[in-house]
Amino acid sequence: MNYFIKQAKYFDSKIPEDVYKPSSFWSNLIKKNYKLIFKGKIHEFRNLKIGFVGFAPYFSEIPRFKIKHLNIRKLSRTINSFKIIPKGKKKILNLIFSSINGQQKAYNLYKILLTDKIKPFFYNFNESLIGKPTESFKFDKKNYSASSLNYLTGLLFLKNHIGKLDNKIFLEIGGGFGTVGEILYKLKIKNFKYINFDLPPLNIISEYYLRKSCNQKIGNHFSYLNNNKIYIKKLKKLNSFPNFDIEKLSGKIDIFLNFISFQEMEHTIVSNYIDKIFKLNPKFILLRNLREGKNTSKNKNKYKHKFYYFVKKPIKKNDYIRMFKKKYVLVDCNVDPYGYKTWDNYNSELMLFKKK
Repeated sequence: MNYFIKQAKYFDSKIPEDVYKPSSFWSNLIKKNYKLIFKGKIHEFRNLKIGFVGFAPYFSEIPRFKIKHLNIRKLSRTINSFKIIPKGKKKILNLIFSSINGQQKAYNLYKILLTDKIKPFFYNFNESLIGKPTESFKFDKKNYSASSLNYLTGLLFLKNHIGKLDNKIFLEIGGGFGTVGEILYKLKIKNFKYINFDLPPLNIISEYYLRKSCNQKIGNHFSYLNNNKIYIKKLKKLNSFPNFDIEKLSGKIDIFLNFISFQEMEHTIVSNYIDKIFKLNPKFILLRNLREGKNTSKNKNKYKHKFYYFVKKPIKKNDYIRMFKKKYVLVDCNVDPYGYKTWDNYNSELMLFKKK
């Protein structure tokens, strides 16, 4: 039986404590991802047609709103019918399609990377195409996705405050498919360790991706199955664990990261994670989350549309400040250029905290 299918069967049979179970936002998404791993589809986990959901972001509005190619052709014919010079038609078509296919948004983030002044430069990162991504952008002969560009700009925000990232231990909760580990490894950051904790089976997908993209053995749950403690000093360079293994982790870290996933959890779940992080004593905490909080089932957002996934009570900017204030001070927060402001004025905001 496939190694990753074995893992999925193992984790699917476990019943974790309530604080480590999927939130209402994730409960159905998790089931879908398990099914696809059981079907042997993990090698295509970044392909939207396969059906994996929730952790491989994309910029294009075409799959998001299921825009049909027929309608795109109709739009092209409409523009070409304008009584203007051919160059004008091409320009308008380029502006429209680079926007809806995500190319312009990706390029805007890539341009931010070009401002990097501290080696190794983030604009030299070249992302793997493992997982057969539906969406990938190429700039200066290097590959980038929505995931890598979101992380790279966020890490640039961090680097501009603290300098080089060498000799540091990074811990992330909800690390998607392990992009931060790939960035640190491929840019040859010196003497780093990357530890990712995530809901099963997402930890399996992260292990798969890091193993394939970096050609490295990845520390995982089964490496420490019979251990009461997981000592950070003894960990491999790259590690991917189920979220409940954070109970076993012992030692100190330098930087804690959470990009987007806290906003998809309930307050009790986030509070538990923060208690565990406090014990690991990071020097810096870097968050990227929605300032206004995630949508709820009551759909109180100004922009009315149907939500399939929601939280019971959103966690907002001031909630994070309150939860960290005992030990950390907010150093800086940023929406533009390192985060993102939506067309309907919601703010995906980066927040950097420093230990008091």
